[in-house]
Amino acid sequence: MIQDPNPQKLEVILERPPKVKIMSFHYSENSYVNYGRRWTAHSLIEHSKKYPVFYLPLAGLHIGGYPWGNSSIDNFIYHSKRVQNANLDNPIILDDMGQIADGWHRVVKAILEGKETVKAIRLEDMPEPDEFLKEE
Repeated sequence: MIQDPNPQKLEVILERPPKVKIMSFHYSENSYVNYGRRWTAHSLIEHSKKYPVFYLPLAGLHIGGYPWGNSSIDNFIYHSKRVQNANLDNPIILDDMGQIADGWHRVVKAILEGKETVKAIRLEDMPEPDEFLKEE
């Protein structure tokens, strides 16, 4: 049997394991990319203010996609925390074609909470993109 040279130190470690840090986040880091164009969440939110809010049935949404790519555990934890912190008072934003441009974390939270609808805004036109992406 191997004996620990410093058993008191081991006890301290077992009493207080380190916390796993989660990446911090702010809505301003969000963006929506479509057809080689990128919009920041801020631009979409500002543009959406001229449109009415309505209740979108969650049952009508396609939830089989990968809005955050193929997730590692780290990425999954990050997005799980964002779902927990999502504010359902803020409407999701649908682009001019009906795709979710901002609000997947709110959609997930609403589904997990057993809601039937989520507040939404449908853009009738898109604002100017914040960036044109280079084709590779």
